[in-house]
Amino acid sequence: MKNPFKKHDNSNKLVAGLTLGAIFAGAIVYLYTKRKADIDAAAAELKEHAQDYLKEKGKQAKKIKSTVSDLADIVQN
Repeated sequence: MKNPFKKHDNSNKLVAGLTLGAIFAGAIVYLYTKRKADIDAAAAELKEHAQDYLKEKGKQAKKIKSTVSDLADIVQN
């Protein structure tokens, strides 16, 4: 018959669980920071190209000068 008052030692399972949890948490932090750096680099590259595109568009843009009487012709076309 088993002794109901005997305490079982679960410290090994606790240490193993804490170790695995720390390893997984470290892996998640590492992957998050690596992915964030990649996203920041891609965003900086896209921002550079967006500025170049806007500069090129600015040279070609012409301001349309019209009066109120020209609005009817613009709407019909």
